[in-house]
Amino acid sequence: MEQDKNTRYCNRCLHFNSDNNTCAAFPNGIPGKLLSGAIKHKSKLPVQVGTDVFVDGFQYWTDQGLVMHLMIGVDDAEVED
Repeated sequence: MEQDKNTRYCNRCLHFNSDNNTCAAFPNGIPGKLLSGAIKHKSKLPVQVGTDVFVDGFQYWTDQGLVMHLMIGVDDAEVED
């Protein structure tokens, strides 16, 4: 299974809802340049709702003590900052 190239960046975010490509910051849909990672969401943007920004979900749960296992066949490339 290949990861959707258009959502590669947001797929790594703790806040991402993959069912409809939304999050708390963009409840009506995340702009394409953010989804793909062309624009990094590291600080609050004027067009977003609230103050949520990108949080690496893998790192978040690892920091909480959860042991994470990568799924075979799933592209888990690092997100470049």
